[in-house]
Amino acid sequence: MNERLDVTSDPEPNQPKEESGRQVRPFLGIKFGCCSIYARIYQNKDGTHYVGNCPKCAKQVRIKIGHGGSNNRFFTAY
Repeated sequence: MNERLDVTSDPEPNQPKEESGRQVRPFLGIKFGCCSIYARIYQNKDGTHYVGNCPKCAKQVRIKIGHGGSNNRFFTAY
């Protein structure tokens, strides 16, 4: 059991696959204000929205992907 974990950087933004061959899924980091919990939400299969739920109370958040949007990767949902 001599595995190493690199937590110093995220994958390159336009890199379609990780070294293991798994597909990299685009995500946004969300702090759910309802329960003060951080979680990732992922792009849906159609690529039209980022969708996810608060891990504690299951409140849903849905963020539309569109032209002229934001370059930010982290948000707070109230």
